[in-house]
Amino acid sequence: MSEETKNTQVPEEEAISEKELNEQMQVRINKMHQIEEHGWKPFGHKFEVTNYSGDINQNFEELAANETVVRVAGRIMAIRGHGKTCFMDMQDKDGRIQLYVRKDAIGEEKYALIKLLDIGDIIGVSGTVFRTHMGELSVKAVDVEILSKSLRPLPEKWHGLKDVDTRYRQRYVDLIVNPKVRRTFVLRSKIIKSLREILDDNGYLEVETPIMNTIPGGAAARPFITYHNALDMQLYLRIATELHLKRLVVGGFDRVYELGRVFRNEGIDIKHNPEFTSVEIYQAYGDYTDMMDLTEKIISEIAQKVLGTMKITYEGQEIDLTPPWPRLSMIEAVAKYTGQNFEGVTDVETARKMADAIHVEYEPTFGVGKIINACFDEYVEDKLIQPVFITGHPKEISPLAKSNPDNPEITDRFEGYIYGREMCNGFTELNDPIDQRERFLKQVEERNAGDEEANMMDEDFLNALEHGLPPTGGLGIGVDRLVMLLTDSSSIRDVLLFPTMKNIGGEKNANKVNSGDEAANGEALPKIDLSKVKVDPLFEDFVDFDTFCKSDFRVVKVEACEAVPKSKKLLRFTLNDGSDKKRTILSGIREFYEPEELVGKTCVAITNLPPRKMMGIDSEGMLISAVHEKDGHEGLNLLMVDDRIPAGAKLY
Repeated sequence: MSEETKNTQVPEEEAISEKELNEQMQVRINKMHQIEEHGWKPFGHKFEVTNYSGDINQNFEELAANETVVRVAGRIMAIRGHGKTCFMDMQDKDGRIQLYVRKDAIGEEKYALIKLLDIGDIIGVSGTVFRTHMGELSVKAVDVEILSKSLRPLPEKWHGLKDVDTRYRQRYVDLIVNPKVRRTFVLRSKIIKSLREILDDNGYLEVETPIMNTIPGGAAARPFITYHNALDMQLYLRIATELHLKRLVVGGFDRVYELGRVFRNEGIDIKHNPEFTSVEIYQAYGDYTDMMDLTEKIISEIAQKVLGTMKITYEGQEIDLTPPWPRLSMIEAVAKYTGQNFEGVTDVETARKMADAIHVEYEPTFGVGKIINACFDEYVEDKLIQPVFITGHPKEISPLAKSNPDNPEITDRFEGYIYGREMCNGFTELNDPIDQRERFLKQVEERNAGDEEANMMDEDFLNALEHGLPPTGGLGIGVDRLVMLLTDSSSIRDVLLFPTMKNIGGEKNANKVNSGDEAANGEALPKIDLSKVKVDPLFEDFVDFDTFCKSDFRVVKVEACEAVPKSKKLLRFTLNDGSDKKRTILSGIREFYEPEELVGKTCVAITNLPPRKMMGIDSEGMLISAVHEKDGHEGLNLLMVDDRIPAGAKLY
C-alpha cells in the first residue's frame, strides 16, 4: 500500500461523552504548551496566501511546469503519518488539497511541529505542486506554520455533524464538516447577487428604509416591539417594507426595490423564521400583470444564471421554471380542487354552508372572502407543485390592493406558488386615499376585536396617498424560500446561516423533548406529584393477541415539523419510517409543543391506519402520546424513545 493511501476511519456509533471530550481537549492543550516551548506561537499572525485549492487545480500544469512556490492556508481535515513522511488533507474556501510533508524537506525541528498538529488545526504551507503516482494533486511542503491551534475536536471523529439541532446552533462547525452546507450558502450569495443584477439592469433603484417603525404596516403579521429610551417611545421592527417604498414612488422614484431583513413575531417551522429576507419591488405606471411578468423573469433567469438550467429538482420533484407560468383565479382554483364554486356568492351564510360541505373551519367573524381563502388554504395550496399564479384575491384579505374594475369584491392581486408554497405576493397598488382610509378603519375594527395581525391606522401614509400615488404595480418575493427552492433545501433553517433557535432548557412547558431524566440544560426534571394526577380507567374488555398484532407500531424519526396554517391544534410531521417514502402524520398536540422542539426526535407511530384527511392533508397514521389529567387540566407527552433505535424498527 502506498504512503498516500488514506486511512479509513470508522465513525463513532455514539457521540463522545463529556468526560472523553474534556480528556481530548486536555491532550490538545498539552500540545499547545509544547508548541510554545519550541518557540512557536499556537495562535499566529498574518499569513500571505497566494493560492487556493480551486485555482491550483485549474492552473496545475502551469504551476507545476514553472515549479512555482504556492502559499496555501486552511484547516487540517486528515493526517496520515508514516515516520519521516506525512500526508495531510487541508480544507480552504474552495475545497480540499493534499499536503505532502517530508522531514528532509522542512527540517527536523519543523517536522517536530507536525507531530503536535491535530485535525482541526489551521496551518499555512509553502511548497510546489505535483501529482502523486496515484494522480492526486498535492503540495510538496518546504515550510509549515501553525496559525491557530484547535482546542476542541471536530464532532464524531470528524465524519460530519449529524444532529440537526446542533448543526443550526453551531453553524461554524457545520460549515467545517459539511461541504454541501458550504455550497448552499455560496449559492445563496450568488442568487442574491443575480437578483440585484436583474433588477438593476431593468432600471430599478435599490433603496433603504427604516427597520424600526412607529407603526407596523404593509402586511398582516404580529410585530416585535422595542422601546427607544431617548425619545421615550415604543417602536416596532418592520413587518414589511411596502408602505415606505410606496411613499418613495409618491416622491418620484418610478422604479424602486429594497432587499433586506423583515421581522415577524410568529411561529417557527420549515417555512418560517422570525427574521427573514425579502425583496419588495414597485413600478410606477404598471399593474399586477407587469409584476407577474417580472416575477417569471427574476426566478427563471436566476435559475439559469446560478444553476445553468430552468428545470430544477426539488425534493425529488422536477419543476420547470420556464415562462410563461399559468394563471388561475382563487375561485377557479377552489372550484377545481373542491367542487365548490364561489363565483357570484355574496351571502356569508351561503359561503358557510359551502365550507361546511367540505369540512373547512372558519371563524364567526369571517366574511365570504376569508371563507374562500380558508378553502384555498386547506384544499388547494399544497396541490400547486408547478409554477402558477393565483389571482383574484377577495378584498377582505387584501387591504392594500386595488379592487378589480369589473368586480369590486376582488382585487388585482396575485400569489406565485411553487411546490405548494407561496413564493411571492404582488398586486396593483391601491392609490385611492379615500378607499384606503376605509380599509384601514376596517382593519382597526378587526384589531380591536382581537386580531393582532390586522393593520393599524397610518395617517402619514394616507397623507402621502393624498398627494397622489401614480398607478403602481408592487411585488414581494421571499428570498429565503427562493433559495430553498434553488438549493433543494427542505427547511428555511438550512438556508439561514444563523436561524432563530429556542434557548436550551427554555421549553414551553413541562413537556420536555428529552427521553431521559434530565432537562435540556442538564438539570433534573421536576418530580410530578402523582397524587394529583388522574388517569383514565383501564379497559375491561380483552383483545386477543392476533387482533393486537394487526396494528403496526413503528419507530419513526421526525425530519420536519410545522404548524398547520389556520389550525390551532395541528402539527404536521414529516417522518422517516424506514421506507423509501416520507410519511406525513398530523397530530393535535400544538398546545403542548413548539414544532422546532420535535425535529430530530425519535417517536412511535401506528403506520397501517387508513389515511385520514385533516385540513385538506392526508394523515398517514397516528403518533403515540401519553395523556393524563392533573388538577382538572389535560396533560400530554409525546412518546419518544432512544435515538439509537433505527427508523422502521417494529414494536411488539
